[in-house]
Amino acid sequence: MSWELDFMRWTNGWWSSSILDQILPWLTYLGSHFAAILFIILSWVLTKQRKVLHSLILLYAIQSAAIYSLKFLVQRQRPLLFLETASKLSRSPGEILDPSFPSAHATFSFMMATLLANRFPRYRVIFFVGAAFIGWTRVYLGLHYPTDVIAGGFLGYGIAILYLKIFSPQGFMRPPQTGE
Repeated sequence: MSWELDFMRWTNGWWSSSILDQILPWLTYLGSHFAAILFIILSWVLTKQRKVLHSLILLYAIQSAAIYSLKFLVQRQRPLLFLETASKLSRSPGEILDPSFPSAHATFSFMMATLLANRFPRYRVIFFVGAAFIGWTRVYLGLHYPTDVIAGGFLGYGIAILYLKIFSPQGFMRPPQTGE
C-alpha cells in the first residue's frame, strides 16, 4: 500500500489538470452501477429477448456479489483517506462509504467491455481502452489504488469470459454469423 500511495503522490504532480478535475468526475460514472444497469436494460431493449435480460441480470448479480464480498473481506481503506491531496470528486456519500478493494467501477467497465468486444470484435481495442480509462479515472480522483483497479479489471473480465462460455450461444452476446 505504501508504494501505491507514493506512486499516487508522485503522479499527482504531473497528471493533475484543472480540466480533468472538471471532466473526470462525470466520466468515471461510466463504470458505475447505474451504467451497468443501463447497459443491461439497453441490451434487453435492443434484443427484445427476455433470456438476455435474465442472463445479464445474473451476470450483474455475480459481479456484485464478488466485488462486495472482496471489499468487505479485505476492508482496504480508500487512498483519499491517506493522501494529502483531497479527492477531486465531490463528496457524495455513496462514493466513499465502501472499502476500496476491488474497484467496482473497473469491474463493471471491464464486464461491459468484454461483452461488447465479444459482440463487436472489430472494436474490441476501443472497448478495452475505454474500460482502462474508466479505471484510471478512479486512481486519478484518489478513490482507488492502482491495484484496486487492476484487480477489478481482472475480475470483470474473468467473470464475463465465464459468462460468455455459458451463455454465448444465446441472443445479443453472440457475435453475428456470416449471412445474419
